[in-house]
Amino acid sequence: MQGLVVLLEANRPTVETDDGQRFLCYLRGKIKRDAGRILVGDRVEIMPTDPGEAIITKVLPRSHSLFRPPVANVSGLFVIFSFTEPRGSLELLDKRLVMAHILNVEAEIVVTKTDLVDNPEKLTRFMTLYQNIGYRVWATSVTTGEGIPAFLEAPRTGIWVMVGESGAGKSSLAKALLPHEDLSIQGLSRIGRGQQTTRWVRLLKTRQFWLADTPGYTALDMSVKDPQLIRQAFWEWDNASCRFPGCFHIDEPGCDVLPKVRQGIYDPLRYEHYRLILSQWVKRY
Repeated sequence: MQGLVVLLEANRPTVETDDGQRFLCYLRGKIKRDAGRILVGDRVEIMPTDPGEAIITKVLPRSHSLFRPPVANVSGLFVIFSFTEPRGSLELLDKRLVMAHILNVEAEIVVTKTDLVDNPEKLTRFMTLYQNIGYRVWATSVTTGEGIPAFLEAPRTGIWVMVGESGAGKSSLAKALLPHEDLSIQGLSRIGRGQQTTRWVRLLKTRQFWLADTPGYTALDMSVKDPQLIRQAFWEWDNASCRFPGCFHIDEPGCDVLPKVRQGIYDPLRYEHYRLILSQWVKRY
């Protein structure tokens, strides 16, 4: 019998089988030794024991795993971003988009709390920038309902992970998408920072896909061996006419990107984040 790990709490996986049954599971010692840490999103084979309980006998091969947050077999990322209460980090936004590219999974940007945005033109410029790059961008508000139906009905399959900073509105958005689920929501702390609502990773079923509700992470680090992967993640430069095909747009002669950054044709802040990611994620830079 096969199923999907939909919750991992206190090292006890909950598995939903293909016919909708749920089992609280144990892992055999051999599985712990051979498969290592089990992740939410793992496809597994189980053997029922007592009513509602089972033993995991096999962990099936994974694809596109994340380790912060820990989710296996990811199809895409919903990068959650808020302009206010609290204001999100554009640096972390770009890092998450680069991470999605490196992991070869899809990414969509979801702007939350649009009813609190006091500068609609700024929101429009932001959305236009990333839409022109090639990302699907959603403007949503759980208060007014703006954008929620269209976001939920857009075609997608597999496991989609909500990633973003604490307080960005991930759990509020999940509750708006899945009102029948028991999801807790907290406000901001006294200093205006987000507070952790989600304490563990779990998968929630929508009509089309599985939604991973995860804790918020402020820090985001990766180790990348090939810096070309980072350069290729900035799609807006794909048609640049640099003299050298492998130009990193740092200080190479004949670079076509640098002059256009200075002219404002390419977004200067995105370029700044590109240089930062190279310096932090690749040792040679």
